[in-house]
Amino acid sequence: MRASERAPDQAREDGRVPRVLLLPSLRRLRQTRWLTLLVEIALLALGIVAMRSIMVATARLPNGDVAEYYTYALNFWTGHPIFTALPTEYPPLAILPFSFTLLPPLPDYQSVFSWWAAAAVIVGYLGFLRFGDRRRALAYFVYLVVGSAGTLVARFDIFPALVTLAAFWALERRHYAGAYLLLALGVLLKLYPIFLLPLPLIAQWQALHATARAAGRIEEATTRRRWPIGRLTGWLRATLRSPATWRVVEGGVIFFGAVGLGFALAFILNPAGALTEFTYASARPLQVESTPATFLWLGTLFGIPAHPDFSFVSLNYVGPLDVALKPLSTLALAAGCVWVYWRFARGRLTLAQAFLATLSVVVVANKIFSPQYLIWITPFVAEVFGFDALWLLICGLTTLIFPYLYGIRNPIQTVTYDWAFMPVVAIRNLLLLSFTLRAILSAEPSRLADVRADMRPGMRADLDAGVRPANAATEARGSAPAPDDT
Repeated sequence: MRASERAPDQAREDGRVPRVLLLPSLRRLRQTRWLTLLVEIALLALGIVAMRSIMVATARLPNGDVAEYYTYALNFWTGHPIFTALPTEYPPLAILPFSFTLLPPLPDYQSVFSWWAAAAVIVGYLGFLRFGDRRRALAYFVYLVVGSAGTLVARFDIFPALVTLAAFWALERRHYAGAYLLLALGVLLKLYPIFLLPLPLIAQWQALHATARAAGRIEEATTRRRWPIGRLTGWLRATLRSPATWRVVEGGVIFFGAVGLGFALAFILNPAGALTEFTYASARPLQVESTPATFLWLGTLFGIPAHPDFSFVSLNYVGPLDVALKPLSTLALAAGCVWVYWRFARGRLTLAQAFLATLSVVVVANKIFSPQYLIWITPFVAEVFGFDALWLLICGLTTLIFPYLYGIRNPIQTVTYDWAFMPVVAIRNLLLLSFTLRAILSAEPSRLADVRADMRPGMRADLDAGVRPANAATEARGSAPAPDDT
């Protein structure tokens, strides 16, 4: 008997199953997994269709935004001259998701865009399955359906939100160059990811600095100088000599180079329209759902006048107090972001918490708060908290506000005079403010303790020394840190 014929018998005697006999079982297992995934995707698609059908049947959904996207895309690709009709209130690359209204070129461009937006939602779900877990993926989907039912497939915000989420996943795995490029793409789609830029800079510097320090390649800052100016100069000298500092500078160059290139191309195509989104945003008054507008409304309870104003294709709230509330809003936004950066740099927040807290500050402190802005935050709520009762309540109130409370009065300028509208907005904003404070101040001690227990001794020492916990979390999940590709 030949050796090849004796092998299966010998394997059975040894209690081992030959690989050739396992192949059919492995194939059936893979087929079952693919079939399960396809069924899962089909159920998600049905959920989105049901959500949209309910919204259409129970609320008077306006379609102005998608019509505007269609007009921009049509003028950009077919206008005379072509490639010059850039969006007025959006960054230049927003024209890319707007162009989904033309693909395929069907008369019902509203439905066409909804299909693309629904596909993007499912791509985000698959991303959570790949880089997270099913519990977070389900939380992500439920939050979107509950909190953004009126805007999810009728606005383009899901596209920059997923780009920002991809930047987080890249950064978590130390693909720094990819993270900077993705953040730059997000800024060119919608400006808000610019507030996240300090997070990858801090994260990269901490990771590289810890590695260089462990290898003895950097000079530690002296802490023995008596005077504060001496300690500061010592720290600056050590920081400038650290190789991590210059790698972070390279990352910043990548980000600003990509953003600058995008706006430069827009300027070449249309010099007059390349930067209109900045002047447009700065000229806008307080949007009626924003937190500053809530304070403006509260002032009316004490006799300070304020009234609704429909301008900039939005319902706004204006009054004597807005002269002070606008700069205070900007100050609160800047102070809140700096607070998050500081806590992240001190190791008080994980990377996911820092992303969540920064975006929450941007939304709650901004002078503009449209219902679709919840889409920016939702993926990171799922990443940090999974299912969270407070966020579900915020989501439910947001959908109650739009489209339902917006639709109780016609014309829209009169909706603020309804007894329910402004109080519900105020309650939602108060809950969002409390959620933001929780996101900034929560430390997730149990999760960090689990991560610390699974880490190698060297990584544990880095964590105790103040290295970013997000790096440790990546190591603990078993993902080998990728080389710095900046």
